[in-house]
Amino acid sequence: MGRKPRVEFERAIYHVIKRGNNREYIFQHKEDKEHLLAFIEAANEDDAFYLLGYVIMDNHYHLMIETKEKPLNKIMQKVNNAYSKNYNKRYQRSDHVFGGRYKAILVKDDKYLFSLLRYIHNNPVRAKMCESIAQYNWSSDQYYRNNVKKLVHIDKILKILSTNRRIALQEYDRFMDQQEPIKKAKDFYEETEVIGGSHEENNSNKSKKYNDKDLDEILRRVVANEEDFQLIKLASRKRYLRNYKISYVKTAVEQGYTFKEIGSNIGVSAEAVNKIIQ
Repeated sequence: MGRKPRVEFERAIYHVIKRGNNREYIFQHKEDKEHLLAFIEAANEDDAFYLLGYVIMDNHYHLMIETKEKPLNKIMQKVNNAYSKNYNKRYQRSDHVFGGRYKAILVKDDKYLFSLLRYIHNNPVRAKMCESIAQYNWSSDQYYRNNVKKLVHIDKILKILSTNRRIALQEYDRFMDQQEPIKKAKDFYEETEVIGGSHEENNSNKSKKYNDKDLDEILRRVVANEEDFQLIKLASRKRYLRNYKISYVKTAVEQGYTFKEIGSNIGVSAEAVNKIIQ
């Protein structure tokens, strides 16, 4: 049976994953990673796409790409072919460099953009290559953290955090240091065809009985103590609790909860949750 044709869309966002043939370490050296970045930049000479994020590991890479008119397959073909030819030439070999075709996962819901970026940046930490995201040199984290507008289109995701760039950068640092809230994150971000969308609706009844418990866990992670947790659960309007509420709402939204579910857990309306996140 032939491979299932890939459906791609104009002006869509994709989580792209490409691995070395037989999981070989084709990005093991600094020069390998530098060459891949150069070919990604060359593929975008005509401003064909927005590179929203990336990480280059030793045997694979992750990209977050927003396409324009040019199809994703043309972009990836240009990047991967250029790297393969260059790699074989530099190492005087003629084997396949990459294994199979790239994986492209459609990001259907923008509310997952930031949490997907954190998942991508967190790859070397999960692989125990470093202790924190900021320590790894081969990801787009450095562009966001230092507000560098080159190669990576940082504006889209930073504006999700705040229209005030100073605040957005502070929020970025804080969120990157938080623990991944989604259970089985690899399944959610890699072992799927779509991030966000109808598959969540199909599973909503199945997971509903866990919502309150999981939302309480999120709230407990962001508050200072049990007293503050109980105050927020009782819908207290004390001013010093506001930052805790903001952190709770943003984390819960990233995990896919609705404003109504988030608000019900702390005794406020969906409209109030919307105001908090704004």
